[in-house]
Amino acid sequence: MSPVLAFLGIAAIGLLGLIGFALWRARQAVARIEARFPPRAEFVAVEGNRLHVRQTGPASGPAVLVLHGAASNLEEPFLALSNALADDRVIWLDRPGLGWSARPAGDWDPEREARLIARLLETLETGPVTVIGHSWGGAITMRLAMDHPDHVDGIVLIAPALSAWIGDAAWFNAASFWPVLGPLITRLVVPLSGERQASSGAAKAFHPEPLPDGYVEASALPLLLRPDNWKANSRDMMQVNYHLEAQEDRYEDITQPTIVLAGKADTVLWSHRHGGMVAERMPRATMRWISGAGHNLHHHHPAAVHDAVTEVRRLAAQASPNAAMTGPAA
Repeated sequence: MSPVLAFLGIAAIGLLGLIGFALWRARQAVARIEARFPPRAEFVAVEGNRLHVRQTGPASGPAVLVLHGAASNLEEPFLALSNALADDRVIWLDRPGLGWSARPAGDWDPEREARLIARLLETLETGPVTVIGHSWGGAITMRLAMDHPDHVDGIVLIAPALSAWIGDAAWFNAASFWPVLGPLITRLVVPLSGERQASSGAAKAFHPEPLPDGYVEASALPLLLRPDNWKANSRDMMQVNYHLEAQEDRYEDITQPTIVLAGKADTVLWSHRHGGMVAERMPRATMRWISGAGHNLHHHHPAAVHDAVTEVRRLAAQASPNAAMTGPAA
């Protein structure tokens, strides 16, 4: 064997060794993340799939379902809204594929996600719920209301992502599925380096409002860095424009009372297009602008969310077929 070939062979062995060591370090990083942020709620089996669900407040009565946004989990809205909604029956869900909820195999889109969430509500025997949807969770909320209207009696949208051509997804979402490079991103680069970027990324979502102290830890944001979570979120985001294009023409068919909360200072998306213009098309929607609010406004304005829930519940009760029967006797 020539010296060159021998050198190349030794170099290849060394490179494979380095990659193997790095992958071992990455698996250790994932294990530490899972130890820091274990499941803190119950698992509910729905059509053979395990969904991670926390239920707070009264055990019966009208319920609120909270759907978090992209790259997140149920701890994120719980951190912001648990005190404001302490007197309500609330269902906090890790959306399928995120947090500790599993995602069924196969193609995935808002229609399929809404169908699985509808089956969850049936399993929990909630009856119609008021749904709070933040960001991408707002798009899922709209799909749930359109496809399963009997399960939704009111809607509160927080900085929702609702209109197509929101912008191109970050390159690494698609790259996470490329041959060779994809597994290195999801199983090596993200677990080893992602947590260092978490605070800066979160700060951009809050801008121009401040990032709360201890937000990354308290919201269990590093759970996203696990390979399955990362790939589920990346698949959603790389197809976001196609998903929204498939459903946005139906928003005017939504008849449930709806309140949209957003700030014009949101730097994540153009809130007028995704909130104001959509609210104008819906027959029973109201747009509420919050001065100076950023994309994660529910953390700094939880009372506004509570008030919106109260208002849509009142409007839903007025429209109920039983409302006329419960009025004062003649």
